[in-house]
Amino acid sequence: MQLFWHGLSSIRIEAKFADTASTLLTDPYPNDTGLRFPRTLAPDLLVLSHQDRSRFPLDAVEGKPFIISDPGEYEVKGMFVRGIQDPSAETEKLRNVIYRFDAEGMSLAFLGQLNRQLTSYEVEQLGDIDILLLPVGGGETLDSKKASDVIAEIEPRLVIPLSYDIPGLKAKLASVDVFCKQLGGCKREDAPKLKIIKKDLPTDEMKIVVLERA
Repeated sequence: MQLFWHGLSSIRIEAKFADTASTLLTDPYPNDTGLRFPRTLAPDLLVLSHQDRSRFPLDAVEGKPFIISDPGEYEVKGMFVRGIQDPSAETEKLRNVIYRFDAEGMSLAFLGQLNRQLTSYEVEQLGDIDILLLPVGGGETLDSKKASDVIAEIEPRLVIPLSYDIPGLKAKLASVDVFCKQLGGCKREDAPKLKIIKKDLPTDEMKIVVLERA
């Protein structure tokens, strides 16, 4: 499995299932964020972290991906996706969705644009998670303190921070260094992408992988 970060809460996951290759992409964003979204991505699945699809520039993505923006269970080209939404957490009709992805024997949680602590229902529905993808920079999403609290609840083996300050971004977000400082002991690796198989997941202590923007 390979993971690439495109900025903010946009992550690309490439996985294989027998002879089938599958690509999942999350949360495309408009160029008025200060970042230029790559225009050459043609995923099989496009996963949105909010039910209001008008928040995302869907025309920024090539091809005809299967789009997921609602809670439920989905399987496309071997990639299993579960959209999770606690019906008691909020009252608006259109609201955030968090996800669990299962691929190549590993479980991933994508918290997208979450801006609050998880409910017990959401933690239970996510289950055991190997790789956690969550916002850490504050603004309209989790800040470093709330992100660290979520990590303590989920206890993943590997964490990939999303939505933090990088050059060019107009939004005022905290840096990934602030997040690592909040965690205290931060076993961190910086990389242009993450290539991982199940047997390479850390077993003794949680690891932070900070991805360069692809």
